[in-house]
Amino acid sequence: MRVLTPMPLPSACSRSHRSRALPLLRAALATLLAVPAARAAAAPVTISNPRVALACVPATGTCTLRWPDGTQAGPLAAAVELTDGRRWLSTDLPRHRIALNRTTGELTLRSYGAPHAPELRQHLRLSATAGAVEMELEVLSSQPVSTRHIAPLVLAQGGSLHLAAGGRPTVLFVPFDNDMWVHYNEPIDPARDPDSYEVTAIFDNASRKGLVLGSITHDTWRTGILARNLGERNVGQLEVYGGATGHWTHDVEPHGAVTGTAIRSPRVLLGYFADWRDGLEAYGRRNAEIKPPLPWSDGVPFGWNSWAAYLQKIDRAKYDANADFIRTELMPHGYQNHQTTYINWDGGWNDVSEAEVAAAPARLHAHGQKAGIYYTPFSYWSDDLTKVVEGTNGKYRYSDIVLRDSHGQPLPKVDGARPLDPTHPGTIARIDWELARFVAWGYDSVKLDFLNCGSLEGVHWDPKITTGVAAYNYGMQRVEADLAPQKIGRPFFLSLSIAPLFPAYGHARRISCDAFGRIQDSDYLLNAATYSWWSNGTLYQFNDPDHTVIARDKDPYHDQSLPGSVQSLDEARSRVNATVIAGTLMLDSDDLMSPYGQQRARQLLTNPAVLEVARAGRSFRPVEGDTGTHASNLFTRQESDGSLLLAAFNFQEAQPLELPVRLARLGLQPGVRYTVVDLWSGQSTAATVEQDQLTLQLAPGASRLLRLQPVAGR
Repeated sequence: MRVLTPMPLPSACSRSHRSRALPLLRAALATLLAVPAARAAAAPVTISNPRVALACVPATGTCTLRWPDGTQAGPLAAAVELTDGRRWLSTDLPRHRIALNRTTGELTLRSYGAPHAPELRQHLRLSATAGAVEMELEVLSSQPVSTRHIAPLVLAQGGSLHLAAGGRPTVLFVPFDNDMWVHYNEPIDPARDPDSYEVTAIFDNASRKGLVLGSITHDTWRTGILARNLGERNVGQLEVYGGATGHWTHDVEPHGAVTGTAIRSPRVLLGYFADWRDGLEAYGRRNAEIKPPLPWSDGVPFGWNSWAAYLQKIDRAKYDANADFIRTELMPHGYQNHQTTYINWDGGWNDVSEAEVAAAPARLHAHGQKAGIYYTPFSYWSDDLTKVVEGTNGKYRYSDIVLRDSHGQPLPKVDGARPLDPTHPGTIARIDWELARFVAWGYDSVKLDFLNCGSLEGVHWDPKITTGVAAYNYGMQRVEADLAPQKIGRPFFLSLSIAPLFPAYGHARRISCDAFGRIQDSDYLLNAATYSWWSNGTLYQFNDPDHTVIARDKDPYHDQSLPGSVQSLDEARSRVNATVIAGTLMLDSDDLMSPYGQQRARQLLTNPAVLEVARAGRSFRPVEGDTGTHASNLFTRQESDGSLLLAAFNFQEAQPLELPVRLARLGLQPGVRYTVVDLWSGQSTAATVEQDQLTLQLAPGASRLLRLQPVAGR
């Protein structure tokens, strides 16, 4: 260690000595002060709270996250791949500096110094979400650079994610959208898709401990997550990156490139939680802090949708007749919310005369009901590209507004529709024109379908918008603006269908693809509810469980018969229960002109206790999370009066199920006696946590909806 000896000060009477000595004194003091500064620059910098600690090491340019139970992730780095083929990992760069802003709590780790390399600047902060850290990567260059892949979080060489609990962890696959009957935990081709889109949970189901990591900004990038090389309580490869495409995004073009002298990644949250379900709910709330859900104060929509009943064979007479049955036979028995029901056209209304469609809302309004309609803003259902685009006064043809690839060719069809470019002024004019018609006709709601067509990668008309997610934001912001209450003078409900999970627009989002009346449909629908219940009330006001079918168990795309005796009452009741627990829009979709459809509706859509559960608009939580492409058998919802709602399902079509329910697993407290009330029958039994097990006998395709009420004084 070098010892610095202070120089003797000159006498006060010697000005010349003083003038020569002062610069030497300043240099000595600077050297003296530089020693601890240099030592501090090399020392790890830690920011922490009782739930998590983040330590960054300047010597290596890496960071490590540690949680109190021994779970840790690291060393962590960041990376960018430039379109010229160069890939830069922050640890590849020779120089690293750390700065801590004590006012904001943000730690900035700079990695730089390689010839012709950009600077990688990692921004890290403890999240407002307990036990979590937020990360963002900024790429800086004196000359513009382009990238399609930017990773604010990647395990450095030799790094790992080590979990303190469990065995081989479960990694949740979250699909980008809900098209083509994709499931959560869908098996993927790892060469084509990441292990999850936007968010995942990596957890041990037995203990429920786990990590949640995902993007919390969704303005430019589609986020992919790699979690591979799984071992005992270990993940050997981990990366969260902006720039994901794959089979399940329906893209044929690579992710759009972002260019500039300063490029930012999506902001990513990484947190560890005692219960992975708490983690996903916290993640949803953090997203809602950045982009709040669209406001809505008129409650959960109850009513009817035409699609499953008639497909495209809908007409005004059927529309009015179904509305009348609901008004006269169902609403007086509780099938309503805020004393109204929505009667919604789906696809096929375009084949009805404009005069009839325009006149329908006034009739409904006179009877205290509301009117809903259907639109696909980013899809064109024809091969005639010479057709003039509606609402453009002849200025544009569809050949102008279809989204094209890098060779100038229209993108392939998705679900039979040609994708449109959301940034093209012709597309925007078409949206403005159609939505203005809906408002002028008096409609109160719209189902916006096949929205994923607006998020595809391609060459957009607006050169400033280079990614599918940015284009989707542009188009959906216009939709919301056109239907904003401030503009049209009244509320207007937006329900999204075949839509990306992110970015979040509208009041509701359908959580699955089409679901009909079979028990397999309820299983499929509830697979989505098992792993996306948390989006209800955070990203969106409501999850939409699709139209409820209780008088048909066939897939109407392949069988137009109305079997009646084939669909059991248990199977139909399970479809109602699945709808009720999902969040929820309560929209029947049966032919209510038929005696059989009417009978089922009277049986299953008039139970006051069940309808009150749906009216709350709150999703149930899954009890288990290791269900693969199926749903959890058990779901719960805690009520403000201390009771617990429990939904139990048998998804087997032909076999009964004896389902044991561990009360402690539901979160119930020992020493408390509970009254168990079946909401459908009103019958009650007793249960205690000391006994710990409630055994439910479920017939094929059957389900139960129960309230467990603590007995007063116990």
